[in-house]
Amino acid sequence: MRQGDGIVRLRPVHDEWQLLTEDADERRAFASWAATQAMPSQPAGPRNRLRSVVCVEVGGHLYFVKQFTRTQWKNRLTFALTAPRARDDAERELRVTEALRAAGFAAPQPIAYGRHGAQACYVCAELAGESLQQRFARDFDAALARNAARHCGALLAAGFWLPDLGADHVFVSGEGAAQAFAVLDLHNGRLGPPGPVPPRVLVRVLRRCRRSCRDLALAWPQALGVALRLLRASGCRGDAARAVLRRLPPWSTAARYDAPGKSMAYAERNPARTARELALLQRVWPGRAGETVLDLPCGAGRLLPLLRQRGHAVLQADGSLAMLQQAHAAASAAPAPSTLANALAMPFATAAVDGVVMFRFLHHLDGDAARTAIGEACRVARRFVVVSFFHPCSTHHLQRTVRHWTGGAVTRHAVTLRGLQARFAPHGFVLHAHTAELPFVRDLWLATFVRGSSLASPPASP
Repeated sequence: MRQGDGIVRLRPVHDEWQLLTEDADERRAFASWAATQAMPSQPAGPRNRLRSVVCVEVGGHLYFVKQFTRTQWKNRLTFALTAPRARDDAERELRVTEALRAAGFAAPQPIAYGRHGAQACYVCAELAGESLQQRFARDFDAALARNAARHCGALLAAGFWLPDLGADHVFVSGEGAAQAFAVLDLHNGRLGPPGPVPPRVLVRVLRRCRRSCRDLALAWPQALGVALRLLRASGCRGDAARAVLRRLPPWSTAARYDAPGKSMAYAERNPARTARELALLQRVWPGRAGETVLDLPCGAGRLLPLLRQRGHAVLQADGSLAMLQQAHAAASAAPAPSTLANALAMPFATAAVDGVVMFRFLHHLDGDAARTAIGEACRVARRFVVVSFFHPCSTHHLQRTVRHWTGGAVTRHAVTLRGLQARFAPHGFVLHAHTAELPFVRDLWLATFVRGSSLASPPASP
């Protein structure tokens, strides 16, 4: 609304609704924006601030309604400059879907597309079969994984650059010779020329595949084999394929310490830095004498002396057997109880210990994995969680960012203190204290969180 000279001018609201199906039942059910929004629905995926997906049932068939509250400016620019041209995320998904189906690749059948002011909506029919993520959660099938990798590679080589390809977005139906693949969630896709695929697209696809397989029983050799087949099918081979693989983060941050000599080297590195970091931990430590503490991942056990000095009973856990052995050797006179454990799926009961400490760990995880690890720590801890994290406003992080821009792999992830608070808040934990040795120069920060307001002391300043 704009007001001047006594005249009120209203900005027009752009409404648009296109039915893309000839089926009479579908046309009646999704006749308009209002009718579609009013239909009974169930959430079909996690909601974020810009997008929601729900499923509705019509005549015994499922349909998915994807709604975007607005389109970010960078997406609008991308959609205007690259094919297929689109005005918003919903239209981009529609155009990519139409191009895939026209080329003979399976994708969800479009039902409707519309706009209402800044909002956009896309409706599609359910795909046949199930996602690879669902199938592999029951039993990993190496032959199926290889076939899916070749299909995805062929899509990329045909000019369909779909960065969100992953085990959750690739569907399989049928068996044997009748096996067929289809893809969905295409609003970030674009059309390129058939032939060689840009390395940045391949890197993004493989990173997305890795995230979608995080909770599956998939060993690194199997994952590498699947990645190589995808790269070969896309036309990327030899030195080019090796260059792409070098830009990927490690498959497991724990498994790399099982290499011969790696755990010993980690235990003996930079004792002066260890002393500085333990002093930082002392500043913000919220534990009380007599409380139980889970140190996960415990690494070579360098926190054990400090925790015992403060009167804690300690349980050490790590995803690397070699690191657990190193921690046991370091405290040979009185080793702590220890167990092999995954920080993203802790094998402990809810509220099993008073506190959990995750030191020099979160920066190895991308956003989704870090949220999972934090959620597990909050579940297991009765009272407090202590974490270290890398802050993005630092010279160290700037150096890593420059290396990434020049082709280096992303091996460290940063988060602001406010972003970290947002990850703890859904679990009922609030910030108690935080500190850093050289804030905004070095990237390592420490923060303690407590359940509710069980500690009322104000947060410390770095």
